[in-house]
Amino acid sequence: MKQATLLLVLVVFSLLPACQHSSTPEKESMVLIPAGEFQLGMPVSDNIPAFMSDRTSSANAQPMQNMHLDAFYIDRFEVTYADFLAFKPSARYAEGRANHPVRGISWHEADAYCLWSGKRLPTEFEWEKAARGEDGRLFVWGNELDKSKANFGKTPQPVGSVKGDVSVYGVQDMNGNVSEWTASWYQPYPKSWHKDANFGENFKVIRGGAYNKREHGFMEQFAMVPYRNVAPPTMRTWNTGFRCAQSVGKTESGNPG
Repeated sequence: MKQATLLLVLVVFSLLPACQHSSTPEKESMVLIPAGEFQLGMPVSDNIPAFMSDRTSSANAQPMQNMHLDAFYIDRFEVTYADFLAFKPSARYAEGRANHPVRGISWHEADAYCLWSGKRLPTEFEWEKAARGEDGRLFVWGNELDKSKANFGKTPQPVGSVKGDVSVYGVQDMNGNVSEWTASWYQPYPKSWHKDANFGENFKVIRGGAYNKREHGFMEQFAMVPYRNVAPPTMRTWNTGFRCAQSVGKTESGNPG
């Protein structure tokens, strides 16, 4: 009888880590971003190229301001093809890209994947804080563009392979590789004077620089982490992927963590 009781206790204790793991973000796969203020937005500049539209002008990311966010978790790496195929086994992609960031994913597919995994898409404010920290830097490494520190080349790279592209919190590939969907609709910032007919609930915000297929089209401004790009949630583009986030203390189904 004693032996049977001891065996039962051992079985229960052996299962505890697995039970806890189901509601707690993995330390290796997610990063905790602490609560507190950070500097949101772009500094005011009159140097806006004439060809830029309201949707592509950095005026939509002004004024620069302090913003407080609660603590949250965010994926250390962009979601890969291998990750996405676990969610959608019927999807087909070229071989040899299992550890590359999945791309050509609509916002709806990205949102569905995050919810399936017990997470959610980050808001654009969460994404920006995770990328730039609290000191208002324009790139994850500082205020000067250095193309060697992120993947701004002609092809995507495996996640985490460019060692310079890591934020102060340890989140990787936020400045290059692929741009990323966020949960946020394209809306004006608090205290903004900028007018844009596209504001509303027609476009989702995309964040982060990306690799570039074309020789032309790369601009320093597009690579700045506070820069806002937008697209309809149904659109699939060759340079856009995503990563997930999670609120502290609960899974995104609303259950306590």
